[in-house]
Amino acid sequence: MKSLIIYCSDYRNNTEKIARIFAEKIDSELINIRDVGDFDIQNYDLIGFGSGVYRESLSPKLFKLVDKLSLRDKNVFVFSTSGAGMAYYNRKLIKLLESKGVINRGSFSCKGSFTAVEFTKNKIFDIIGRLSQGHPDEKDFKEAERFICRVMDSL
Repeated sequence: MKSLIIYCSDYRNNTEKIARIFAEKIDSELINIRDVGDFDIQNYDLIGFGSGVYRESLSPKLFKLVDKLSLRDKNVFVFSTSGAGMAYYNRKLIKLLESKGVINRGSFSCKGSFTAVEFTKNKIFDIIGRLSQGHPDEKDFKEAERFICRVMDSL
């Protein structure tokens, strides 16, 4: 089985850390979205799409790429890192992927550290930022490994 993981990790490389866990576990090709060139998506049996959460959304670059790809009947999964670590942020991309006729094999999310004052003065984000420090951590990495194993078992 040939797999590809495309990710966007622009801030602290939190998402890249998770993407690398997946890639190592399933021997997948790994592409940072800023390095995407020409490739034939039809050569892959499983495609993962991942992003950090930037201003309450996954990367617009990832949405733009997915919009251009022919993905009908492709096995896909979505993953993200954010201060809150909520899978909620994956929903919009999942919806776009499903509108393109994919087979959704799952969604993963975990916390990723950030410093709130770099983005906002809102106190709630300062609290969330403090709670996210040190993430993703070993527990998050183990959860990522379990997730990708479940994805592979579902194929």
